[in-house]
Amino acid sequence: MSPTGSNKYFNTKIIIMSKRVLTVKFNYSIPTEELKTRMAAVAPKYSDIPGCHWKMWGINEDRKEGGGVYLFESATNLERYLNSNLFAAVLNNPVYSNLQTNTFGVLEDASIITGAPLTKMDVE
Repeated sequence: MSPTGSNKYFNTKIIIMSKRVLTVKFNYSIPTEELKTRMAAVAPKYSDIPGCHWKMWGINEDRKEGGGVYLFESATNLERYLNSNLFAAVLNNPVYSNLQTNTFGVLEDASIITGAPLTKMDVE
């Protein structure tokens, strides 16, 4: 196979999908304990996102910031989530403001060395 991913025998391209990380951060305007309760209540919906291996929930009570870190199997799965009704519910929730998202490719070799859980099996 050539370095470009083309197969010289079948004249087809092989697309290699790499894992993607999504970070989400927002400010919240409700009491922190209420936010924690809401997050726990909606967490089961996030365990069924197609192509999402896991989501880690985060909170900074002093700054009234919340958010999450997600690991997706591919950029396609991440894009589908960003266009989903589930993500739209976050975007349109009036208790959240200053929503920021960022995406990253995963450096799998270095991440494995440092113990990153790159698949569901790694964390079970």
